[in-house]
Amino acid sequence: MPRALPGYEHIKRYWDHHNDSSIAKILPGEYYVTRHDEVLVTVVGSCVAACIHDNVSGIGGMNHFMLPHSTLDKWEHTSVSTESRYGSFAMEYLINEILKYGGKRKNLEVKLFGGGAYYEKYGKYWAKKY
Repeated sequence: MPRALPGYEHIKRYWDHHNDSSIAKILPGEYYVTRHDEVLVTVVGSCVAACIHDNVSGIGGMNHFMLPHSTLDKWEHTSVSTESRYGSFAMEYLINEILKYGGKRKNLEVKLFGGGAYYEKYGKYWAKKY
């Protein structure tokens, strides 16, 4: 299995013998950057995962974040950092880490996943509030 970049040793990683691949599992509030050909996985519903890849250097990563900040924060007393659990911060952290390890902003490709049923459930509240 390829060695994780410094600062990402805490991410759960394992070898998938069926697909002959290294897998990194990204949990809510986490992000991961790699130079290697690894499979990055997560599960999202109302959360969002962003996959960002420099298509020239090959460095890329994934984050898993919640949408708007809430005063009722069920993650407040966990190891999930405030900075990486909300979109505006999580995207900045991931992009900066990719750039730090050699990615170029002009080469970045982004794919977003998740956010399902969030606005259906909370849309009326946010429409009234904002």
